[in-house]
Amino acid sequence: MASSRKSQQSPKPGQRIAVALSGGLDSVVLLDTVCKTQAANKNPAEIWAFHIHHGLQKPADDWFIFCEKLAKKYNIHFDFRLLHLNEESTLGNVEARARAGRYEALAELCEEYGVEDLLLAHHQNDQAETVLLQLLRGAGVAGASGMPHSRVFDTKEGEITLWRPLLNQNRKELEAYAKEHKLKWIEDPSNQDVQYRRNAIRKTIIPALEKIQPEAIANLARSAG
Repeated sequence: MASSRKSQQSPKPGQRIAVALSGGLDSVVLLDTVCKTQAANKNPAEIWAFHIHHGLQKPADDWFIFCEKLAKKYNIHFDFRLLHLNEESTLGNVEARARAGRYEALAELCEEYGVEDLLLAHHQNDQAETVLLQLLRGAGVAGASGMPHSRVFDTKEGEITLWRPLLNQNRKELEAYAKEHKLKWIEDPSNQDVQYRRNAIRKTIIPALEKIQPEAIANLARSAG
């Protein structure tokens, strides 16, 4: 399960939104846009950054520290969960097990702090990769529909809505935004490991498809709809 180092009391009730912050390019861009949007809002929501510490790699502690400092820079609330993946969790599909644990931990954080809207940083490239993964698994129409822009799921405390506001933006656009606004982010070295199916698709299949059809990413993502 997950554990947390609580450094603050739950705030007073009110409108709250949370960003799932890994420290990577996509979540850093999402956090920046959310904070700027709310700063310009007459009635801004209270913003939280939730970080999931998987503990699967040596740099994971550095990523946690980076995210905590980033939350302080934006002057927003921060908390995290440490996933304790047992030996069985390291077998089979590590990606799927880690993903399931991550969503469970994020839901726990939302429940603890009364957050009803959780923002995830999946973008257009992620959507295209998801469609290809689903097709390779032999998924039908429902499975090939990819990730929805929003999804509501029930918890013991009520409903939480997952939002993916970056699904129509590709990685190049996110990189351009980050460079323009001088944002810093961390790179996960495991993203280069092609033994993971998603990485293999990202590093080999997608580039090959783009040579055949330059709009491959956008078209695959659009097909998901």
